[in-house]
Amino acid sequence: MSGYQVWNDKGALVIDSNFKGTYYYDNRLYSGISDVGFYNISCQLGNSADMGFAGGSAPLDDGLRWFKPNNNAKMFFTGPDWMTANAGSMARTRNDVPVESGYRDIFNAAGQLVWSAVMAAKIPRILGFFDVPAGFDLDNAVYSQNIGTNSWILVSAVPGGNISDDGTVTGFSGPFFRFVDGVLQCQWVNQNQQTWANTLKPYGMRIPYGILSNLT
Repeated sequence: MSGYQVWNDKGALVIDSNFKGTYYYDNRLYSGISDVGFYNISCQLGNSADMGFAGGSAPLDDGLRWFKPNNNAKMFFTGPDWMTANAGSMARTRNDVPVESGYRDIFNAAGQLVWSAVMAAKIPRILGFFDVPAGFDLDNAVYSQNIGTNSWILVSAVPGGNISDDGTVTGFSGPFFRFVDGVLQCQWVNQNQQTWANTLKPYGMRIPYGILSNLT
């Protein structure tokens, strides 16, 4: 059927036959790291002496990246990602994944299958938002929020961490994360780059988190 829409109990549109959603594509464990401690990034959440580039880091492309952290992980999402060993799992979702027919099929106006009940488990389900409020002093204070122990963070919505190194001068900036017992903590770090105050402080930062049912 086309011309079909479904809203959840929060008033958010979750199925719309005019649009194809983003479906699970693949995932990988972040276990080994390289160049441990090569960059010195430090804040109130700790330092990067035990952090390095994640082996097999998921590429930055036109898909969405979702990360489920392990307890006590520290994370700085760059390309490749800079974090502690065994930090967690990275999954990717894409909107060009073929949709399998089954139980209830939703088509767009062109007759293309965009959703089915059998594919529903492969769609990320948003549970809430990691919301750093506008005006919060993330340069000098840690923001903490409980997101649960089985949540995937939408890394594609995280203002990308950046590391620059010309062999003489090193710079970095972005949100530095730590995850402890279901609580996600964050502080903005910078050296020779932009501060939180000069970038996102007037607006805040909202990062969706949710579950991927097929990986739960």
